[in-house]
Amino acid sequence: MLADIFRQPAVLRQLAARVPEVAAFVSETLPPRFDGRLIAFGSGDGWFAARSLSGMGVTSASGLEVLGDVGPGPEAADCVVAISMSGNVDRTVEAAERAQLSAGRVVALTNSEGGRLAGLGLPNISLRLPDIAPFLCGTASFVMTRAMLGLLADLRQGRSEARLTAELIALADAIEMILPRADAVTKDFAQLCVEAPGVRILSCGAPGMAVADYGAAKLVELCATPVWSDDVEEFAHRQFWTMQEVESVLYFPTSAKVAEIAAASADALRNMGVRSLSVAPVDWASGADQAVNWPDDDAVDPLMLQAVFVQCFGYNWALAQGFDPNRRLHLKNYTKRFKTSRMLTRRSLLKMAGDGEAAV
Repeated sequence: MLADIFRQPAVLRQLAARVPEVAAFVSETLPPRFDGRLIAFGSGDGWFAARSLSGMGVTSASGLEVLGDVGPGPEAADCVVAISMSGNVDRTVEAAERAQLSAGRVVALTNSEGGRLAGLGLPNISLRLPDIAPFLCGTASFVMTRAMLGLLADLRQGRSEARLTAELIALADAIEMILPRADAVTKDFAQLCVEAPGVRILSCGAPGMAVADYGAAKLVELCATPVWSDDVEEFAHRQFWTMQEVESVLYFPTSAKVAEIAAASADALRNMGVRSLSVAPVDWASGADQAVNWPDDDAVDPLMLQAVFVQCFGYNWALAQGFDPNRRLHLKNYTKRFKTSRMLTRRSLLKMAGDGEAAV
């Protein structure tokens, strides 16, 4: 998993080299005559990625929202992106079929040949990200999904290919710069807080909360520590009242003002023995016990750096708790839970295995 985390600068630079190819895909499949919204939906990491770009040229939804007619219903002027790394997630495939009935154009964003989504006849743009080990927690795939989806939105809005290429390279450089510190800080923090009964990941705004939710999802896949995500302010009005003493908190501020409130929050929670980490540009207030910062740069999206940080946190936290983040056998070996997870979201995989009892 750590190798997957540390290869992200390299794969972002590879994506930068593909900008002309992505621009051609946008021109061909998401043409200007569809002048409505760019609606992106998925499940799990795909949903987090779409939500983290809300208001940045993307209207986000979950697969179930599209399928259940309770989200942003696609219309004839809209382009829709169905996100699934395998192309086989049940709800995403079903939602894509539903979107085809009303949207102007539906395409797939995968890390494969398209799977069942391609079987629907959807044009497919693939991350082409090689797997480096089986059953890894989604790390490089999440950052690449978000970067690719951002490219689709930006190119559709007419942004310069040269500028977008430069921004991807700047992002790769920034991630490369913070990774060693993020790894070292989270390793120390995980050892210091090894007895913490829970972790809270706090942010603000729809995109920030999507990254906090992503971090919480990764952590529960990697170990048995209870973890919750919440808004920096609203946490004080709800989750705080069931928080145990000496828990740990990660702050992902999304503006200088949010950082100021987060700093005050960290200071207050010290009364309960809570240790905290803040991840933000260097000029923003911290107040946390430890911080990972970087020079503020308009070309670099802070949410991407926070996502990479929480990957390092999850990896080192799992190790400190006695779990193996590289194989996650605690998930597969709990066969009843693992099979149930497939029944919840990937019944098709059970059928493909030819055995209704198989955990695949």
